Amino acid sequence: MKIAELPKNKPYVLAIDDELINRLVLEDLLEDYYEVTLLDNGKSCFASIAKRRPELILLDVNMPDLNGFDLCRQLKSHPGTANIPVIFLTAKVAMNDERLGLELGAVDYITKPFSESILLARMRTHLSLSQTQKLLEKSHAKLKRERDYIEYIIMSMRDDRRYQTDHLTTLVAPVEKSNGDLVLSASTHKGHRHILLGDFTGHGLSAAVAGPLVSSLFYSRAEQNFPLGETAALINYELSQKLPPEIFMAALLIEWNLETNKLNVWNCGMPPLLHYRNGSYVQELKSDGLALGIIDRFPRENEPKVIELCTGDLFFGYSDGVQDVVTQGREHFGDTRIRKVLQTIAKDKLSLKHLLYTLESYAGTLDFSDDVTLIQLKIP
Repeated sequence: MKIAELPKNKPYVLAIDDELINRLVLEDLLEDYYEVTLLDNGKSCFASIAKRRPELILLDVNMPDLNGFDLCRQLKSHPGTANIPVIFLTAKVAMNDERLGLELGAVDYITKPFSESILLARMRTHLSLSQTQKLLEKSHAKLKRERDYIEYIIMSMRDDRRYQTDHLTTLVAPVEKSNGDLVLSASTHKGHRHILLGDFTGHGLSAAVAGPLVSSLFYSRAEQNFPLGETAALINYELSQKLPPEIFMAALLIEWNLETNKLNVWNCGMPPLLHYRNGSYVQELKSDGLALGIIDRFPRENEPKVIELCTGDLFFGYSDGVQDVVTQGREHFGDTRIRKVLQTIAKDKLSLKHLLYTLESYAGTLDFSDDVTLIQLKIP
């Protein structure tokens, strides 16, 4: 008969039982496989753990002063001990007792008298599961650090010193640190102002990853005085070539000619651009083209809508995350409510945060399901 090889580094186990004979039996059974500390009462458990944290706890139920159920409840309520696996080893055989033990967070419930082979097998299983959980948590922490680093790089690359804030106000409430919505603004040397509000499919890192590409193309082309329509065509082509089919970018593009005081507007899959004058609604410019990156061709017939401007005109653009804010009853905020809120902002000259307060009141939370972005362009 081949003798099983003993482990080189023995796991450390804490066993708590007020009966001396039970402690002696456990010591004899476990000493070849584990480092064992034996305690005769539950009150000394935390002092022992403070000296050395066990990888598993064997726990009797019927003990004076502090019974096993109460001790388990304390262990699971304390952050420092909550993840230590607990196995009840007890003479209490009632089904209600077993259910209570497992509800309190124990990983197993073994009744006395027990089979030595079964006890050792279950201990090995739960120690292995605990070790796997620790490895998963360690890997998760590493992935989170790497994700945070990538998010930092992506968001840094999206930010640009050439961003023009004049006459443009933004409100951004991302679901995650990395935002699938994008606001870009630049001035050309020919007296034009270019603005892009983009909304990638989804949210978070996967939605934000193409943001630096769009930002780089947008600002470099503005510096070279390319018309915004040509820039949109190039961005569309590059996204179609570089992104998987399920990721694309709805976009609202605004080209403001400061000499003629006209706006050229392309709406490619975004909610309507709303136009207000003297606090009153004028018009909405709905989407009339595909989102960018779906096909490799930006249609020549996708001509911009042209707007003659007046002093004080206000334009509001927003991502569909605003429409998609819902109540607990799953009713969407929708376009009608958006127009009403923006009308109030335009008429009473309120901050854009008024929309955020309204959305929070409507949904009962600021934890929205999609990125929320609102821009306001005011003609001076």
